[in-house]
Amino acid sequence: MSNQATFKLRGTVNGTIRPEIYGQFLSRRRWVADEGLHHPGHPDADASGLRRAVLEAVEQLDTPVVRWPGGCTGTSYEWGRGIGPADQRERTVDSHFGYDVGNGFGTAEFVAFCRRIGAEPQINLTTGTGSLREALAWVEYCNGSGDSVWANLRRSHGYEEPFDVRYWQIGNEEWGTWELGQLGPQDNAVRCREWAKAIKRMDPSLKVLAVGCYEPTQAVDWNLALLREAWEYIDFLTLHTYWPFDPNAEGGDYERVLSGPHRTEAAIDAIQGLVDLVAREKPGTPKPMLAFTEWNCADATRFEMSPLWRPGETRYRTVDALAVASFLNVMQRRCGSVGLANFAQTINVVGALAVTEDQVVHETVYWPLWMQRHHSGGISLAGDVICGTVAGETLERTPVQIPAIDASISADPGGSTVWLSVVNRDRHSPVRLFIDLGRPLATNVVRIDQLSTDDPLAMNSLSDPHRVVPRSEELKLDEDLAVELPPSSYSIIELSTAAPVVP
Repeated sequence: MSNQATFKLRGTVNGTIRPEIYGQFLSRRRWVADEGLHHPGHPDADASGLRRAVLEAVEQLDTPVVRWPGGCTGTSYEWGRGIGPADQRERTVDSHFGYDVGNGFGTAEFVAFCRRIGAEPQINLTTGTGSLREALAWVEYCNGSGDSVWANLRRSHGYEEPFDVRYWQIGNEEWGTWELGQLGPQDNAVRCREWAKAIKRMDPSLKVLAVGCYEPTQAVDWNLALLREAWEYIDFLTLHTYWPFDPNAEGGDYERVLSGPHRTEAAIDAIQGLVDLVAREKPGTPKPMLAFTEWNCADATRFEMSPLWRPGETRYRTVDALAVASFLNVMQRRCGSVGLANFAQTINVVGALAVTEDQVVHETVYWPLWMQRHHSGGISLAGDVICGTVAGETLERTPVQIPAIDASISADPGGSTVWLSVVNRDRHSPVRLFIDLGRPLATNVVRIDQLSTDDPLAMNSLSDPHRVVPRSEELKLDEDLAVELPPSSYSIIELSTAAPVVP
């Protein structure tokens, strides 16, 4: 017997959903950008060295923005080693990981890749081992249009027109002991202020992202110091969130991983409170938005930092895809706070795609990204879910209760088509969801795109790459406008209304 739940539209708008929340992250490390996407000499590589099957899978995500070159590996990246003729670029040691890496996929190759898939490039500046002078030279190399040394160097490399890179990120987890260039809150705030100020003086229209902190013990001091010092120069405060799981734990850590986005939503509200606090101290100035420049589930038993690691198996289960879907819902609901996000990562290392020498497998987490990008509107509507609860877990494994249903509803600009994105977190029971939009439908025939399996721990694998894939169908609803949601499932329901839902 099914449990029951109701989704009720409030009749108000949360705001506009920025497409940049559907961004991706591609680090420069081996098996990701290097030999994952960019692999000259591979039988499937095109003239630019990109593997065709990988490129096709990435293109299908319709990604609006891509972050590169890191990540931890980005804080020590020597960008000057990755420009000019590719056959003259020497291998260098990645100072973070301590092993040698290639430089064939550099700035020009990254920008060309972004333009090819229709994405904006988002470059993470080298804050750990680099200087402000080197950072500004990088900006000038990319965007300079005058008769200057770095713009002319770009031209000498065969690129007459500027790359027009709009997004520039300062920092990556410098609050952490593992990061090269670790700083205290005030030192980081001053550094970010000066770097952002210099970038804005080069071009006030550039978007600057400054490294914020999500770690509970440091978030208040770190973020307040940064916001107060750099407020007028930054456009985004960046955060990272990963929801760890142990696949060998009892039940596969189902409750823990599904609780992750629920915890992050509470953190968004708390950090937005800090932004609002500083906004009162700085009246008449625009607020920076939050940007999750890394987010995903993470298998806590994997160690992919070793130079001996090779891609050879998939890692994500159906339950992990449900967590990814939930966080996409969170960002839609919190569209007034979250303006940009980069799923971490696109390829191999905590990747949406598992890429080996001869295969490209869509991990389960790939599919919610694809579903939301192709079956969502640009306006987030307010709604309420009346439902039961299921077992969840804190990061410290304390049992909690969380809502069984997680939902977000979006609409097209005209307000006559809506997409209800719903995760059924109940591991054991289907849920009959009643939909109350407060107005009649234009037709009771709806489209449903659904990701569901008979086992929440089911995975796609090299031997069975299509075990977990979404399926679409048209369904005629009864008068009660109810949809049956299978256990551990993700669904997007497309409905057409007789009257607009946007006030």
